Amino acid sequence: MGHQVNFFLLPSDVPMLEQNLRGSDRSWCILHSHSKTAEPSLVESMNFSEGEKQWLFMYLAQTADLHNIHYNHVSTQGYWSVDVLRSPVIEFTGCYFDGDIPRRGRLYYVDGFYGSEDLWKEKPEPFRRWARSVLSKTKRSLKRSNSDYIGKDAAAWVDSGLGKLVNEFGTLVNAHCAH
Repeated sequence: MGHQVNFFLLPSDVPMLEQNLRGSDRSWCILHSHSKTAEPSLVESMNFSEGEKQWLFMYLAQTADLHNIHYNHVSTQGYWSVDVLRSPVIEFTGCYFDGDIPRRGRLYYVDGFYGSEDLWKEKPEPFRRWARSVLSKTKRSLKRSNSDYIGKDAAAWVDSGLGKLVNEFGTLVNAHCAH
């Protein structure tokens, strides 16, 4: 079963969310979505950029689980990508923001997967407990806006009348950002 929290964040909201998720807990890290090898490629922040390119797709993982992360080789592109179904990771999709419209982002994880012989295999309970806590902290860190959550700066931006929110399909979302 999959679990997710959908949200709208301006780039200035991401450090606040990361700080609230991390607190004093240094037992987890952020993985780049691509790696040059079948080993984790760590990044320092959920607001990670390479040159002019803002990376919107990363993974959160407990440091103790790094050896349990599975990779798929994408030979045509020359990199390895995290196998989110078999790995103890939370997928982080940031909110693309072009200065006018932020698109919806999310945190997502699955409890398990169908392994060999089509048998359901649960991910370890410590991972599932940690992943639940990350989604719960995310909800507490952001304001509820219909079925989504919204960062403080994104809510102020929408409330000012300057901005509109768009879901992953390009459809405008009516946000209620009561403070």
